[in-house]
Amino acid sequence: MITLPDGIQTTQRISSDPGRALLTGFVALGPPAADDWNKFDVPSLRGISKTAPYFHNNSAATLEEVVEHYTAFFKRVQINVVPPNKLPPAISTDGVNADRPPAPEEIPALLAYLGKL
Repeated sequence: MITLPDGIQTTQRISSDPGRALLTGFVALGPPAADDWNKFDVPSLRGISKTAPYFHNNSAATLEEVVEHYTAFFKRVQINVVPPNKLPPAISTDGVNADRPPAPEEIPALLAYLGKL
């Protein structure tokens, strides 16, 4: 049995992107961690410096543009979010503490690291 945020109980799961469950068909009615629902295969970053252009629409020609995009994104989102008890996944890894964009002095090291993968 699944309890939705509004308190209604159901055995049906609804998702705009059920993840690996589309491939494996492994969906259980037990605890969510016990199946492939809403789980995703995250691609490796190995060789990322040789796979330009970046993003789903090829809008970033370089890794520098990717880092600039995410730095600006974090600044925009952090200004517009007043943290109640839970932060959105866009700016928080754990839902409690806000992640931060790289500091300007960290960006060259980040780009060097990505280039070595």
